[in-house]
Amino acid sequence: MSARHYRFGDFELDPASRELRAADGPVALPLKSFDCLVYLLERRERAVGRDELISAVWGRGDVSDALLGQTLARARRAIGDTGEEQRFIRTVARFGYHWVAPVDVIDDAASARAAAPPEAVAGDPIAATDAAPPPPPQRPPRRVVTIAAGLAILLAGVALFVAWRGARTPKAPVQAGAALVLPVEVADDASDARWIRFGAMDYLAARVRERGNLAVLPSEQVIAYLARDGAAAADPARRPALAAAAGASLVLAARMRRDAQGWAVELDVQDAERSVRHAATGPTPLQAIDRALADWLGDPAIAEVPPRPTALELQQRIDAAFLEGDLREAAAIAEAAPLDLQRTPDIAVRVAEIDERAGRIEQAQRGFERLATAPDVSPVVHARALYGLCAVAFNRNQPERAQAYCRDALAALDGRHEPLLLGRAYMMRGVIEDQLGRYEDALASFARARIEWQAAGNLPGEASLDNNEGLAHAHHGHFAEAVASFPRGAAVFERFGVTDHLASSLAAKSDAQRMMLESDDALASSTKAWRLAPRMDDPRAVLAIAYTHAQALLANGRLDELGRLVERYDDGTPAAPPEFALMRLARETAAGKPPALAAADVDRLVERVLAPPNPGSDARLSRAVDLLVDAALAQGRGDVAAHALQRLRDAGATPLDADRAFVAAFAAARIAEADGDGSAAQVHYARAFELGLAANRADEWVPAGAAEVAALVRAGRLEAARGVGGRLAAYAERDLGAAQALLALYEASGEAAPAARLRDRIEVLRGQRIAAESAP
Repeated sequence: MSARHYRFGDFELDPASRELRAADGPVALPLKSFDCLVYLLERRERAVGRDELISAVWGRGDVSDALLGQTLARARRAIGDTGEEQRFIRTVARFGYHWVAPVDVIDDAASARAAAPPEAVAGDPIAATDAAPPPPPQRPPRRVVTIAAGLAILLAGVALFVAWRGARTPKAPVQAGAALVLPVEVADDASDARWIRFGAMDYLAARVRERGNLAVLPSEQVIAYLARDGAAAADPARRPALAAAAGASLVLAARMRRDAQGWAVELDVQDAERSVRHAATGPTPLQAIDRALADWLGDPAIAEVPPRPTALELQQRIDAAFLEGDLREAAAIAEAAPLDLQRTPDIAVRVAEIDERAGRIEQAQRGFERLATAPDVSPVVHARALYGLCAVAFNRNQPERAQAYCRDALAALDGRHEPLLLGRAYMMRGVIEDQLGRYEDALASFARARIEWQAAGNLPGEASLDNNEGLAHAHHGHFAEAVASFPRGAAVFERFGVTDHLASSLAAKSDAQRMMLESDDALASSTKAWRLAPRMDDPRAVLAIAYTHAQALLANGRLDELGRLVERYDDGTPAAPPEFALMRLARETAAGKPPALAAADVDRLVERVLAPPNPGSDARLSRAVDLLVDAALAQGRGDVAAHALQRLRDAGATPLDADRAFVAAFAAARIAEADGDGSAAQVHYARAFELGLAANRADEWVPAGAAEVAALVRAGRLEAARGVGGRLAAYAERDLGAAQALLALYEASGEAAPAARLRDRIEVLRGQRIAAESAP
């Protein structure tokens, strides 16, 4: 392979080490997508035909246009390119592809990498803020936060196969006895090399876990480390260090080749002090693996012929495609199998999981339901089907149904040693319990999941637990604990290059920081998360992170950037995500240009939120009503604001939208004040203030307190205003509403010095939001 490096845009590609790096670190990329990039780069002087590219990368001609297109799409996404922009890879109609971006070729492999990060990451959808003078006055929008259910389910590891990918990082704590199984080396002329590399690897890992009673790192985790430093796996002297970095102390490395008996395998079992080789032969690759394993463990029963070796090999072929991140190939392997094999439960459950991962939810649900009710499936397949139904229900915002499926999945696994599946099920149970408001139960379930994943050696699983515990802490007002939890998980995800989970962890941290009214920190976290979005495969996760980033931009008054983000996701049609219809409304109101609203407009938006196109939407009725009331009152339409409040009251309470009581009280106060009913306004403001304090939600009680102070000042009740304002003083340096309320109090009281200090601070906090009235 070429010893050259290639630099283009903000990226550097090293074909020899199979590494793609951006300015901020390694970039996750599936194997075939990486190979496509290298081939096109090295032939950038000409267009490369479709058939030539397929032959070079796959080594065969029977690759569909759909698979090639998906592989190139991932390559483009990794470098911040798209099929529309084609800044790096141009599609040549009816022929193939051509690399068109400028490239710097570096012959010295040891040349220093550029150290300074760019002003914007390649593919970052947000450009620099345009300068703009502040528009005319209005009350700043209240910051209500809903931590995304989409982030929680991503961190719960819903799919049974998730491609962890690697990054350069410090070593992980070594777990005594934990084993790392490397991909199987196969002779170059073996036609089955592709599936054996990962499929036999995963089979060996599962057998060691089952028969050796050892903690074995998940195959996905191992692939992540090899993406980080593949050369170490090929060098026996470096393998112990690779194992230590992955949290293991034992390395299993197998080599396979065809021989007269079928297949020959050499299995090296290596620790820091020695390496022992176990050789065996068998009629199939998996039977040869079993015989070598039997020799190592001294257990002849392992080498017994499986009941259906053909079905077993098919399973590993499918799993190998999963480990490569190639869902289309996995589905194609299953569909090409004989019908009797397709109907076996072990294959059928994999097909359903492929459908769930690919977003074919209805099809996945049908497959899972058939297996969950079939009388002749194993307990493990039964549990996987129930877990799949749990994931489907949770994605549809049906937590009670998801909870029932999760309970049944755990019951099916009772007494079985299945730490990976048990860890997922316990963590999902905790996520559901948290969503239903059962905080202590959620923490207990997370603790059970941690025990299982420690037994399995699953470090990214434990990192997911750190993040879900952080979400639970944040949901229940324990924000210091939440903000401490997220960096622990993020550190592991960054170590492994798990882009989706790292981004979701940063977004969850941003949400918690915003709840604490730490708006600057929230924006820093959400910006890091958003810059990872071009490298993510799951559009649902990208949407959730975009919504978090939008709210952080709003909280900091970055209205131009918010506008560009809104335009990406809200095209004004009913099919657009309602989250961004809310963000459009918030931005227009904050800019002093609220839309003219009638009751019918309120109803349309409320219905979009209550019945979104995507059942997993993060849009909440409380947020919608809060924004609608703001916009309506800004237009002097108290009747429309009252109609929006009535829609909220009619909907009732739900644990899926815990802010409804607060928003109802806060909206009632503002409406009463607009109607001139000061007494009623004071009652409702006090109620909203109490609810926010009880929930330990600074993003609720501070805006309520600020509005109450402003109302009291306008009513001339300065002593009462001082009583509430004292609670706001600690937030005046970082919250615009608190600063404006205290400025009104100081000006009404004739306190010139503190008023002058606050005026300067307000100019910093306001951003591009309109100037609010500060005097009664």
